[in-house]
Amino acid sequence: MDSVLFPISSDQIYALAASDLPSYRQLRYDGDGIDLDIDSLTPSDRQIVELLYRRLGDLLEILRGHRESPEGTFERLKAYGDSIDWDGLIKLVRGLGSDDNDDPTRAKVFHDLRGGGFMALAIYLQMIGLGMVRAEDTHRMFNLARDQLKIMRNSVRGIDPEGFARDRGHQLHHIGLLLEKWGGGEGHQLQGARAEVLVDSHFQGAVSERCLEFSALDRVIYNLINNATAHSADGKVYMSILPLGEGAENLRFAVFNRASAQQQAKIEGRFPGGPGLLFQGGFTTGGSGLGMRICADFVCNAYGLPAVEQALAEGHLGARFIDGYFVAWFHWPVAAE
Repeated sequence: MDSVLFPISSDQIYALAASDLPSYRQLRYDGDGIDLDIDSLTPSDRQIVELLYRRLGDLLEILRGHRESPEGTFERLKAYGDSIDWDGLIKLVRGLGSDDNDDPTRAKVFHDLRGGGFMALAIYLQMIGLGMVRAEDTHRMFNLARDQLKIMRNSVRGIDPEGFARDRGHQLHHIGLLLEKWGGGEGHQLQGARAEVLVDSHFQGAVSERCLEFSALDRVIYNLINNATAHSADGKVYMSILPLGEGAENLRFAVFNRASAQQQAKIEGRFPGGPGLLFQGGFTTGGSGLGMRICADFVCNAYGLPAVEQALAEGHLGARFIDGYFVAWFHWPVAAE
């Protein structure tokens, strides 16, 4: 993507924070830390989570042929869709954790089970029965289903022990995997919102050392892009990916969208110390307020930071309004190849 098309330049993104970010970890973060054991779920929540995992697994198997045989895959998708009550399953998933206690980790896990890639995938699933899904949509659906299954394994220990063991194995993940699913200028849709996602990456290399870590990075990006899509004032969301320093030990991800004057005034009024305080969680204009806090927790884990306040102070993440755009940024360590 040509960066001249972006309303916020690379120079402005580089100016957001210092480039020499400290890390306090001795070993690279493996993506663990914001999860629940499946045995800790209530019987009703466990039943829903296991049903969702099975359905998405079946869906992924059908969608694996989307490149070689898009039309044939599309026909199998429709036949499978006709046999599943997707509306009923989506309703069940949206009710996950409704009888939960005040445990913050449980709230974060349920947030990403309901959200992540499932928020966008649910729209496609609902449209199958309406005849509004096309053969060319199968590629996007494949990415969303694959990502959500990885997020589920990252979030719920015991949902798939064999799959989780594979996710923990050493396997470099290249930036191309992110660009493939976000860099095509495709529409990202949620309930009541849709945005074109545009990506400008200046990096070529590996971003994680294992699937488990990559799914943690996915959880950060999905939360920010879902937020940006829900609040974009012009139906566009941008993501810049920039290497920092000569050795490019870290990447700066910036996700931004045009904000309305009312949105900006509301956030600035609520956070006179700056919109970066949104990463502390607890504030929402229609959701749970957990998405940005989950992002912050993962970034803190990646750099060995004990508190979100320190991450904000040192520039590991933050948010700012620039020329009418809400810009949220975070960093992630580059993986050695």
